[in-house]
Amino acid sequence: MKRRSFLSGTIAGTAAARAGGKASNGVTLRTHEWFGDKQERFEFPEGWRIQVHHMKGVDAPVIGAAEIRRAIQNPVGTRSLRDIAAGKSTVAIAFDDLTRPTPAYDIVPHLVAELNAAGIRDENILFVTAYGCHYQMNGMEVAKKLGLEAVRRHPWINHNIWMNVVELGKTRAGNRIEVNTYYHKADVKITLSGLKAHGTPGYGGGPKLILPGICSYKTIHYMHNEIKRARKPRTDANGVPIFYVWDNEQRQDMIEAARFVGVDFSVQCVYNHERKPVKVVAGDIVKAHHVAARYAVNHLATDYAKDADIVVVNAYPKGSQLHEHFGWGSRGLKDGGSVVVINQNPMGEFVWHYQDEAYMNKGKSFFQQRADRRPRYRQARQVLLYSQYLQKRELDNFMFPPESIGCWSWQDVLERLKREHKGDVTVAVYPYAGIQHGIATLDALPDDV
Repeated sequence: MKRRSFLSGTIAGTAAARAGGKASNGVTLRTHEWFGDKQERFEFPEGWRIQVHHMKGVDAPVIGAAEIRRAIQNPVGTRSLRDIAAGKSTVAIAFDDLTRPTPAYDIVPHLVAELNAAGIRDENILFVTAYGCHYQMNGMEVAKKLGLEAVRRHPWINHNIWMNVVELGKTRAGNRIEVNTYYHKADVKITLSGLKAHGTPGYGGGPKLILPGICSYKTIHYMHNEIKRARKPRTDANGVPIFYVWDNEQRQDMIEAARFVGVDFSVQCVYNHERKPVKVVAGDIVKAHHVAARYAVNHLATDYAKDADIVVVNAYPKGSQLHEHFGWGSRGLKDGGSVVVINQNPMGEFVWHYQDEAYMNKGKSFFQQRADRRPRYRQARQVLLYSQYLQKRELDNFMFPPESIGCWSWQDVLERLKREHKGDVTVAVYPYAGIQHGIATLDALPDDV
């Protein structure tokens, strides 16, 4: 049997492996992103049918150093990085934080090599965290993202959404673009990011590294709250959801911001279920991002389950933004079924998001906000949230389903499932929901952008 057929099909209830003389019926899932990337075995009762729903690109070959280097040396829509940096003295590179699975450490050495070849000294290559309204990064987190060698050779700084910004002008939508001063004053400006489906710009990465990445709170707030996306058909003629990565007012504001800043070079990375690169596209911040998006829309696409008794959602490799993945629990769940959400990430849900806090609170007390939550899964019999690192703050999170039951052991999960499900049971598993999305298409992209 081919590997793809095995991975995408049903794992029979009769033993896939043997443990202690008894038949093993379970699934191995990756967990602990950024903290060892472990593979954990999750067992289910004998006879339960387990269906693992992989993304279509699960078998895409991982690209190595040579392919990454070629991608950077052959940019889309702009001159080579060596030519751009020739005769310049300083460089700033904006990069995404740990809420994004981007394996930046695989790409940084090749960027630095091109800059060094152009005469840029290591100490004059500054890395700037581009996390928008998320919390600031610490040294351990930056070393995980960029690699230990990078933080030893190059300086890095945290962006500040409140100060140390410079105003560059106003967009057509009326947004005053205030951007990080250190980044703006560098001779050469670069962005490095990965692609993941995102409700605002269609896909993350690209211009999003500038706005919201390194803009002020005022600029970020305006883009999110004052610029309204025009009503468009949400699906095409065949009912396939459309990701608007061009015909999108908020994305156009991001693009204008990137042009105001004068980004010289951009690197986009599409990765697999193990956070390893399968495609890298470098060059113009808009054109290179569109090439990567055309690849990602097929690579990350996943067929939904149908009529499953239990839906298992593994938040890897983006468990720090667990609230974004709860929607997977209802995709293919039958009435009266159970939802199990796994988040084996030591950091848990990230601690702060200034934009979300401002939008959701609206003057309520913590306790009012918690009490006002509405159940999300009306067809579910139970919703189980499993993590050995689970804290009460997550169960009370205003973006989490209030019906969630916290489980600190997998045995507790199993006991609760067995009490509610008897006989012929189907378990649908989304093994890395943090990056998967449903079957989708892109809006029409002009050839000359």
